[in-house]
Amino acid sequence: MSFWNKLKKAMVGEAPETEPVKNEAENTEALEQNPVVEPVKRSSNGAYKRCRIKCGSRGWGGPLEIEPTDDKNLIYSVTGGGIHPVAQKIADLTGGETFDGFKSNADFSKIAVAVIDCGGTARVGVYPMKGVLTVDIHPTSPSGPLAKFINEKNFVSGVKENDISIVE
Repeated sequence: MSFWNKLKKAMVGEAPETEPVKNEAENTEALEQNPVVEPVKRSSNGAYKRCRIKCGSRGWGGPLEIEPTDDKNLIYSVTGGGIHPVAQKIADLTGGETFDGFKSNADFSKIAVAVIDCGGTARVGVYPMKGVLTVDIHPTSPSGPLAKFINEKNFVSGVKENDISIVE
């Protein structure tokens, strides 16, 4: 199913189609090419940590504070190239679990923050519309048909790794 069909289904609230189950040989081959990376361990008391994400150069919105919970622990990377370094840094600081949104799907209610690379009007508004805090690596501002869902409390853009810090 194409990206646009998946996006259309997500916007109207239908569950995306699941991918067919692979046989064991295909799974083994996929693991050899993309080894499973253990999630970052949480602090010694078992709690997640909080990080602050400010807008980058020419960016807009925020700052956002991200603190995963047991029910909402995914640092969702929807950048097309695996786990983006911004998503990885958020996971490293908070103890959240990175998740590649292009390789699989997760329920919006499990996403602590979505890291996107949209300079246009589609993904930039979908996650705020669904109630998900959104970090865009491009310096964008609200635009397009979903702009009404984007505000400074749920969206920040132009973010680079040095725009993310731990909240003590």
